[in-house]
Amino acid sequence: MPQDGNHKVMGMWMLLLRNVRIAKEKEAWFAVNGSPIRYGIREHALISGLNCRNYPLNYKNSGGTKFVEKYFGRGIIRYQDVKAKVRERIEPTRDRLRLLVLYFLSSVILGQTKSGNEAPPVDPFLLRAVDDLKLCRTFPWGRLSFDYMMKEISHTMAHFGGEVKEGVIWPIPGFCIPMELLAFEAITELGSKFRVAVEDASPTCPRMCQSKFKRSEMKGFPLSKINKELGNTKDIENILSVSEEEQTLLDHITEPEDIRDKDDVIVESWMKRLGRGYVVRFEDMLEEDVTAREAPPIQNGGNETGGTTNEAGENSMKVNELVEMLNSFKADVGQWMKKIEDKVGEFDLRLAASEDYVQEVGSMAMNAGVGEEDNSKRPKKRSKKN
Repeated sequence: MPQDGNHKVMGMWMLLLRNVRIAKEKEAWFAVNGSPIRYGIREHALISGLNCRNYPLNYKNSGGTKFVEKYFGRGIIRYQDVKAKVRERIEPTRDRLRLLVLYFLSSVILGQTKSGNEAPPVDPFLLRAVDDLKLCRTFPWGRLSFDYMMKEISHTMAHFGGEVKEGVIWPIPGFCIPMELLAFEAITELGSKFRVAVEDASPTCPRMCQSKFKRSEMKGFPLSKINKELGNTKDIENILSVSEEEQTLLDHITEPEDIRDKDDVIVESWMKRLGRGYVVRFEDMLEEDVTAREAPPIQNGGNETGGTTNEAGENSMKVNELVEMLNSFKADVGQWMKKIEDKVGEFDLRLAASEDYVQEVGSMAMNAGVGEEDNSKRPKKRSKKN
């Protein structure tokens, strides 16, 4: 499989910006240029090649806790604890293998975005599963990672009130590579622009092994670049088509479509149309999507060329611009503080004058009081009688 040191999440984020609200819980649809694109267990399996068959009965009670208690005790176990243990020099025994499997499962299959004490504990099932290496070899980790991704997509949609806003990046944990590649597999223009075929790759390999991102000087690419290449293309697959070799792979790692999901009239109408050999596309949505991308971007200091930026590209700020802004803010604060100091100085002078006046009035009042008291103590003169 081709290796890349960084995730390319802008393709996934482009889809999340166009998420379609549906009742179904075991698949997601994204409307790009008016064309709905499906992400379900079949797409997850086709791209990843992981086992996406049904769960074994009572799988959550499988395995045991002997290994975990031996090396971690009975307290809370987080990903960083597993990572630290991997770095220790443990003899290359089956326990070492169990530790490496746990590290892979907790960092890739059910990976987290938070670290440190704020990170959630490792899933209890993972801790039990590594006690049984045979279970680890046969368990449908693809289905588990897909269900986890669907839960996180729902969480992301709920966080943004059902509509993700452009210009904000929300990290999604879990095995997100199939979602990262879905846009490039379903949209021909994006696939040809950003991906290249892997030489001598077997046609029976999953999609993520058959192609790789083209080499670039940047770690990633901005969303604006994807939008530019997207243009007004209509060459978009609603559901990824498969070759005979890929169908053989899917037959091995998936089972018949899971119908135990909520009904959705809109999705069912799309599926009927696709079943008749038609495509699903809404021309009015195509025009709206293209028009929205052609609108002037929000000015936020971002720039795709030069400076230090993250993968968000235009949503990032160059370091020198940030420093300039901070210096300007510092100068403004200095001027404000000078004005405040001048005002405080004026208040001090007025307060001092007021205090002098109060003291003077107080002294006069006291002297007047003393005089009245002295007069009251003097004996009254008797009036002379005639």
